[in-house]
Parts: sequence; structure tokens; C-alpha cells
Amino acid sequence: MFGYISCDEEKLTLQERDIVGAFYCGLCMALKSNFGNFARVFTNIDCTCAYMLISSVKNTTIDVESKRCFLHPFSRRNIAFVDEQLAKQISSATILISYYKLLDDCKDEKFRITKKSMRSFYKKAYHKAKQNLPDFDCVLAKCLTRTQTLESGNADALFKLMDISGEILSAMSKACDADALDTLFFHLGRFVYFVDALDDYESDIKKKRYNALLYKFGNFKTKKALILNKSDEINSIFQELYQSINNAYDALKPDEPNPIFDNLFTHGLQKSYKFAKKVE
Repeated sequence: MFGYISCDEEKLTLQERDIVGAFYCGLCMALKSNFGNFARVFTNIDCTCAYMLISSVKNTTIDVESKRCFLHPFSRRNIAFVDEQLAKQISSATILISYYKLLDDCKDEKFRITKKSMRSFYKKAYHKAKQNLPDFDCVLAKCLTRTQTLESGNADALFKLMDISGEILSAMSKACDADALDTLFFHLGRFVYFVDALDDYESDIKKKRYNALLYKFGNFKTKKALILNKSDEINSIFQELYQSINNAYDALKPDEPNPIFDNLFTHGLQKSYKFAKKVE
């Protein structure tokens, strides 16, 4: 995906980092078990954090085993395993989200050959994931069409596009039978679209691709100019997203504190935003 839904590892303890790593490896193994070795390329930190959140709200039994794999043949890794149904759901959702992200990335004219070869290469995994989660696939297909329609209009559609991104992650929570995460995932999806647009602002301008911030705030030729002229407005959008996410998280907080999730929704979001704002 994008890498924006992640913890600030520098503020995690070694034990907490090991837990996140175990879930990352667990997602990798779930992809392998359900779709074969090549599908492990879809392993990403965003879906790993979703995996942890979904497992938490479903009170899923988690077994951690120390194993070797072909990617790390000389050292044992702690790997988190959950029940087969959830592993199937989360790995299928990861395949579908990654697949549609690649389709969106390859919509440009110069990427048509890449798009064709990519679709052929991942066709088997995609169709299996679609069969596992047909309703989620339908949501993704409709959201991609709506996104591309809005972006092709070359108009200010920032908040509409953010909402579509939110609908995607919200649908992911439902696809994994974790409806309690619906609101939280919706706001996380909105956050992802916003910080991705900010992160890619300058490259989108250079490559003449649609960027929602350009049509929202005006055609600044560099991210530095955008930040200098529209800092208050951009910070305001982030603060609204940050507050919405943390309000949704607070509504779900267990009695016992969870330092990993606390880190994710404070330091992690702030770090991703700072990274997206960074200028050369």
C-alpha cells in the first residue's frame, strides 16, 4: 500500500517492535499459505497494522512460533498465527487492495504495457482473492471507477476522494468481520489519501498527474511553495483527521492500555504527516 499507517518504531520498546514484526511475518505467511510464495511481495506495514487491530477487536487467539523461512534462512523469526478464517480474510483483503492500487498506478498511457503484464502475472491470486471476498472486490472496483472519474475531471475533489479512500478501508474491516473498526478505518483511509497526495505533490506536478491538493489550493510548482503559502489550511486538515481518528480509537480503547496502538495513533500518524510534508 502506502506505508502511512505505521508506528514510530523509535518510540517502541524492543519487545513492542518484536510484536509488530511477528504480525508482519504472520501476514507474510498468511499470504504464502493462501496464495503461494510470490504473493508475499504484497506484505506491507499498513495491512500489518490492520491485521493487529482486527485481531484485537475480534479477541482472536494468537499463537507465536519461532521459525525460519526462505527469506531469513539463517535466523529464526517470531511469527504470529491466527485462525485460518481470519488469515484467509486478511490475506485476501491485502491482495485485493494491493492489486487495485497497482491498477490505479498503471492507468497512465505510458504504463499500459506494464499494466497488461502486471494483470497477467497476478491474475490467479486476484481471482482467488475475489472469490474469497466478492463483496469487498465489488467495493474496490466501484471506488476505483469513482476515483478515476473524479481525478479525470481536473477539479477540486479532495474531500470526496478522501471519503472514497475511507470507504475502502471501512469495507476492509467489514470484509474481515470486524465491524467495530468501521469508523476508525474510514478515518484512517481518509488520512492515507491526504498524506499520499501531500507526499506525491511535487512528483505529480512534474509528471503531470492529477493531485487533489493542486486543485484545492492552486498550482504551486513545488511542495515547498505549497507548504509556505497554505500551511495553516494543510495543518487544519491534518488536525481534523488526527482528531477524528483518535476519537474513534478512544471509543474502542480497552481498559488495559495498548502501547503499540497508542503509538500508532499518536506518534505514528504525526511521523507520517511530517514525512509527507518533507521537502528536498
